[in-house]
Amino acid sequence: MAMSAVFVVDDHRVFAELLAMGIDAQPDLRCVGTAHSVTDAVDQARCLEFDVAVVDLQMPDGGGLTAIPRLLELRPGVRIVVLTAHPRPELVRLALQGGAEAVLAKDAPLAEILAAVRSRSGGHGAPVPPAAARLTPRELQVLAGLGRGLDATRIAAELGISVHTTRDHIRAVMAKLGVHTQLDAVVTADRLGIVLVGGGC
Repeated sequence: MAMSAVFVVDDHRVFAELLAMGIDAQPDLRCVGTAHSVTDAVDQARCLEFDVAVVDLQMPDGGGLTAIPRLLELRPGVRIVVLTAHPRPELVRLALQGGAEAVLAKDAPLAEILAAVRSRSGGHGAPVPPAAARLTPRELQVLAGLGRGLDATRIAAELGISVHTTRDHIRAVMAKLGVHTQLDAVVTADRLGIVLVGGGC
């Protein structure tokens, strides 16, 4: 079984250590290093051999958008998986354009992060079903709220509907777009050019 070397770059030390432990527990993956800043990551990448880098999008000295091109310059051909605690469509787009293969929410299940580390198809490359074109106006409003980083409670307050109804709309949006997370729904809608309308009735 081929072993992939993984480099973890995240300023939250406990998260980085837990992710490294999760990676090392896999028979086909090995964490070869952790870094807690862009500067640290670049310094280590000069002498570290790795196949995949898992990079936090936001760090004190620049974050993933700064780290991605520098890592790719030092180690051409490595694959970049980006994690973010605050997904925004424009940041996701910039990360993908900068060379990341996948962008995942930081609270994604470990299995999903590991799948992205192993995959060579990227995190948002799946075909989108025709149902994507059948979003209702209310579902578009809910999707717009997700795109602005709002949770179900805040979206419900903006639209004057219950949190339960809002969550039903979120589930419907994800089903129609053929995705499994709210972040994927926002990124897929952005890629499809779906117009996200604002709040109100």
